Amino acid sequence: MYVLGLSRHHDSSAALLKDGQIIAFVEEERFNRKKHYGGFPALAAQYCLDAAGITLGDVDHVAYFWQRWDELRYAAKHFVRYFPGTLAALRGASGMANKGLLSTITSDGVQRHHDDYDVGGAVLLHLKRTFTLRQTLSEALTYQGPTKFKIHLVDHHLAHAASTYYISPFENAAILSVDGLGSDGTSTFLGIGHQNTIQEIRRVKFPHSLGAFYSMVTGYLGFYPTKDEGKVMGLAPYGTAKYVDAFRKMIQFGPDGTYELDLSWFEHHLTGRHTVSKKFIETFGPPRPKTKDPVPQHYADIAYALQVTLEEVGLHIARWLHQETGLSRLCVAGGVALNSVMNGRILLETPFTEFFAQPAASDDGTALGAALYVSNQILNQPRPTGNYIYLGPSFSPSEIEAALQRHGVRYTQPHDIAHHTAQKLTEGLIIGWFQGRMECGPRALGNRTILADPRSHDSKPRINEKIKHREPFRPFAPSALEERAGDYFVSDYPSPVMLLVFDVLEDQRDKLPAITHVDGTARVQTVSYDDNPEYWTLIKHFEALTGVGIVVNTSFNDNDEPIVCTPDDAIRCFLKTDLDGLAIGPFYVEKQVREQYMRDPHNIGISQ
Repeated sequence: MYVLGLSRHHDSSAALLKDGQIIAFVEEERFNRKKHYGGFPALAAQYCLDAAGITLGDVDHVAYFWQRWDELRYAAKHFVRYFPGTLAALRGASGMANKGLLSTITSDGVQRHHDDYDVGGAVLLHLKRTFTLRQTLSEALTYQGPTKFKIHLVDHHLAHAASTYYISPFENAAILSVDGLGSDGTSTFLGIGHQNTIQEIRRVKFPHSLGAFYSMVTGYLGFYPTKDEGKVMGLAPYGTAKYVDAFRKMIQFGPDGTYELDLSWFEHHLTGRHTVSKKFIETFGPPRPKTKDPVPQHYADIAYALQVTLEEVGLHIARWLHQETGLSRLCVAGGVALNSVMNGRILLETPFTEFFAQPAASDDGTALGAALYVSNQILNQPRPTGNYIYLGPSFSPSEIEAALQRHGVRYTQPHDIAHHTAQKLTEGLIIGWFQGRMECGPRALGNRTILADPRSHDSKPRINEKIKHREPFRPFAPSALEERAGDYFVSDYPSPVMLLVFDVLEDQRDKLPAITHVDGTARVQTVSYDDNPEYWTLIKHFEALTGVGIVVNTSFNDNDEPIVCTPDDAIRCFLKTDLDGLAIGPFYVEKQVREQYMRDPHNIGISQ
C-alpha cells in the first residue's frame, strides 16, 4: 500500500510510504533551486514515485497537510472577533507593493517578498488547492492514466505531531508541536502518542502564537520573517539582558500549559502580516533596515530578549505537559522546534529525560507527517523503522564522474576518500562533502556538508565571508562521534539531527574555537556508525590524526540557495565559492592553494 504525502505552503515537499515504511522524502527546493519554494512539489513527488519504481496510478492514498473548512471557519471567526481592526488586513502592508485578492489566488503562492499576499486571497487559495488537488497532481506529473487514490486532508498540527512521534523509537510519548499558524488556527498542539494513535490534550490558537511572536520580531530586526529566525537565534548571544523584563510582559503564562500574547505589542491579528505595533516601535525604536551592515548592539539586545522569552515559554509548556502526562519522553515538531537552544533547555531543565525531533521539523515535514498520520492513525499500518534522515536522491560513481567531466574539472580517485578528506582538513582546507542519499530538513547532516577543522580560528570567519557569504556573527555546528560527545559537551545525549544546543565544556572551548559560539554553546550533531557509516568513518579518521573526534559541519550551499542536491549542484557551488576541495563520491577535486586567509578578530557583525 502506497501513501503519498504532500506539503504546499512554504518549503513544499513530498514523501512516500510503502506498507508503513518511508521510501523517500524531499523538499521541492532541492530540485528547482528556489529556496523556501511554496508552490506545488511536482519534482519532489515525481522523485518519490521514481524511488519506488511506481506511477501515480499505483498510489492508494494521498495525504495533504491542510484542512479546508476548518481554516475558513476560523478565519471568519477571527475577522469578526477583532473587527473593525481586522479591516487593516484588507489593505497592503505599509511601504510594500502587495498582490490583490485575485492575483494572490492565481499566483499560487509565489511572492516577491515575505508579506506579498492578500489575506483573504491567501485563505481562498488554500481552499482552492484542496479542491483541485487531484487534477493538479496528475497535471504536475504529466500523468494521464487512471488513478485510484483517496485524498485525505489532515489537520496541520496533527501532521506535525505525526511527523515526529511515528518515527520516534517511543511506544508512548508526550508530543509538542509549535509553529505560527495551522489550518484551524492552532499555533501550539499538546498531545500524547501511544503505539499507533495520537491523542490531543490541548491547543493554543492564533493570535497567541510563538511562531508569529518570533517572526514579527525577526522582521523588526531587519531579517525576513519565516526564513531568518535561525539568524536571530545566532545573533541573540551577542546581546545583553537590557530588554528581557520588557519582553516578559508581552506573554502571560496560563495555569494549564497555555500562554497569551499581549496583543498591544503586535498587529499580526489585525493585518494578517508579520508586523509589530506602534507601541512596540515607540518603546524600542524604529525597525532595523534590511541590510547586510553590522547589527547595532541595540538590536542584538532585542534578539537576546526575544530568545530568552521564547525559551521560558517553551519550558513553561513542557513542564506542564510532563505534569499532565506523567511521561518521561517528549517528541517535538513545528517551525519553532527548529530553535535548538530552546530544545536543549527543555531536555536539560525539565523532567523529560528522553527527547526526539525529526530533521524537517518545519512545514516541509508535514508532507511526511500527513502520510504517517494516514498510514498509522487511519490505516493502522506498521510504524516506520530505520532511516528517517537520508531520504533524498543518491548518485552512482559513474553519474558523479560524468558530471565532473561535463564541468571540465580535474579530479583524482583516492584509495580511501574518508581518510583522504580527513587528512586535507588537518592541513586547513575547507571541503565540500557530497556522499550517499541527501538528507532532509534545513540542516546538513553529513551527506551534503561543508567541512572544516574545528581547532582553527580561521574556519568560522572564512566560511562565513568567503564561502557562505553570510553574516559574520552566525555560528557553525560540530559533528561529533556519538561515543565521544561527552568529552566535549555538558551532555552526551544523542543529537543526530542537530536540534539540541549544549554548552561546550570549559576546558574544550579554546581548543575548539570554530564550533564554540560566543556564549560557550554549540548546536551539536552526534554521528553514529549505524546512522551514517561513511561520515562516522571520516570523523574517526580525523580523530586518529588530531585526537579530536569533531569536525565543523555546515550546509553545502551558498547563502541564498538551497542545499545542493545533485553532483552538478555540488560542482557549481564548489567552483563559484572559495571552497578548497570537493570530496564527491569516491572522487576528490582541489583548487590551487590560495594565500592564507587573514582574520579580523573584531569583525563579528555587531556594531557598538
